[in-house]
This record gives sequence, structure tokens and C-alpha cells, in this order.
Amino acid sequence: MSGFHVERSGEGTRLSLPDAVVTVLSSGGHTEGAYELMLVQAPPGEPPPMHTEPWAKTFHLLRGRIRVRVGSASCDLGPGDSLTVAPGTANSFSVLTAEAVFLLAAAGTGMSGFFTDLDGLLREQHSSADLSSRLVSLAGRHEIRFTGGSRSP
Repeated sequence: MSGFHVERSGEGTRLSLPDAVVTVLSSGGHTEGAYELMLVQAPPGEPPPMHTEPWAKTFHLLRGRIRVRVGSASCDLGPGDSLTVAPGTANSFSVLTAEAVFLLAAAGTGMSGFFTDLDGLLREQHSSADLSSRLVSLAGRHEIRFTGGSRSP
């Protein structure tokens, strides 16, 4: 690491996920593994399943509105609002407007690793049943646990 990293607009690794397009703005490689920063562009639709992960993460809304489910509670966020989820806490989010754009900061390097692997998995051709079992296996390798709620993979 050279002491700083600049990510210009339109640059960054773009990952296509089932519920969003994620652009990695600052990877763990740029922060010596301390944290990652991602730009998330999400349309309304089926929310990700409730899940836990072993890292803390913070949502910071730039545009639109989302509802973050955390355990049995939920919190609506709008532009300028932030919400931090502790490691191991069940969570999910849903988009309440035509689109939501937010920053997602996560401790460590696990989140972009999972998103990168998921993007690769989705580019492959799999039956629905095979894709579901591969998703559960992939999540397990990244210590993500599905807890029920919204939907299960």
C-alpha cells in the first residue's frame, strides 16, 4: 500500500448480485484488511434473506429509502441516515423507492470476497436447485448463516 488510494468515478470492481449492483470502491487490499467500502445500487424487489455474517457493516443512504431489518426490529433509512449492524446480528434490507443508492462499509475483507464469489457463481449456468445448494455452500465458506425470515435461498 502506497499510503493512499484514489478511486475515480466510474471505476471500481462492479459486481452483479441478485438484489443489487455493487461497486467495490476501497477493498481490504487498500486498507490493509481493516475495512471495505462499497457503493450499492439496488432496485425494489425481493429482499435478501435474513442472515448473519461475522463482520460489522454500516449502511449510509445517499439516495432513495430502504428498510433495514435487524433481528426482530426494523428501521427506515433515507438520504444522510446511517445504520450499523454488529457482527453476528441477523439482518436484511428492502428498497422502498424506485431505487436506493447507499454506501456499505464493512470491517475486514469478507463482504467483498462473498460478493465477488457470488457474482462469479451467478455468471455460471445452473439449475435453480443446483444454484440454491451452491449458494448455501458459498455462504457457509464465508461464514454467512441464513436465519429464515424474508426468504431462504
